[in-house]
Amino acid sequence: TEPLEMHNAADYRHRPTHQPNPNAEPMYPNAAPIPQSHSYQPYAYGAPPVDLNNPMIQMAAASGAQFFDSGHRMIQSNVQQYVSVGILRYYFSVDTSYVVKKLGVLLWPFHHKNWQRQKDMDTTSQGFSPPRHDVNSPDLYIPVMGLVTYIIAVGIYHGWTSSFKPELLGRTASSGLVLVALEVFVLKLGFYLLDGPRASLIDFVCYSAYKYVGIVVTAVVHFMLGGTAGYASLLVTGLAMSWFMFKTIAASLVPEAHGTPPSTKHYFVVAVGLLQLPISWCMGV
Repeated sequence: TEPLEMHNAADYRHRPTHQPNPNAEPMYPNAAPIPQSHSYQPYAYGAPPVDLNNPMIQMAAASGAQFFDSGHRMIQSNVQQYVSVGILRYYFSVDTSYVVKKLGVLLWPFHHKNWQRQKDMDTTSQGFSPPRHDVNSPDLYIPVMGLVTYIIAVGIYHGWTSSFKPELLGRTASSGLVLVALEVFVLKLGFYLLDGPRASLIDFVCYSAYKYVGIVVTAVVHFMLGGTAGYASLLVTGLAMSWFMFKTIAASLVPEAHGTPPSTKHYFVVAVGLLQLPISWCMGV
């Protein structure tokens, strides 16, 4: 009988003392449920990643490229009726070195010391050196590329949020150009009232449209890092543009205003500088 007793003892040791009842009430009804899986979200504290395979984003990019081609053909066919080829060649006379230096001045102008434009009587723009020879000279290349990139960035953003419509690109371009035109009008009117030196209308357009650079940078930061970082970038780039306009107008466009008290000129320059922040805010993605 001994082997039988040992078998029964072993069987007793492996027999469960409690059989679970699936219909029974839980022992701790108020306990929080244990999650079955812990899915890691890399963008929990930032912006979701941009899926470049998203059909809406691809449609936005394609529409942006088509919009750029249409605008380029329109400019080629119409602008030359009002602006001579020589003047356009002057404002597009840039090279890689100039573009890199100019972008640095636009994004961080606080370390730039000399804001005076270089004289060159052989050029067609009021005796100033072309952009490739002077980083302080205005150009049209960066504003045009900035405008195109800005329109495409707005389209990609709305494609990212599944709210893209093709007509959005036209409205974006129109609203941006209207704000630039209003600022150019303010600059031209201020120069007239202050009896300042004559300045080319294209110079004003260049200076005003430089803000597209900071707006595009802000859009990229917003895409990659989220809204908080985007607002911080907007503040930094807006202040940089304010300082750039303040120094440029004070040193280059308004070297002196004959017959006008200096304080009036300074108020105008400060007002134009402060105007950059709200304009950048309105044009932000």
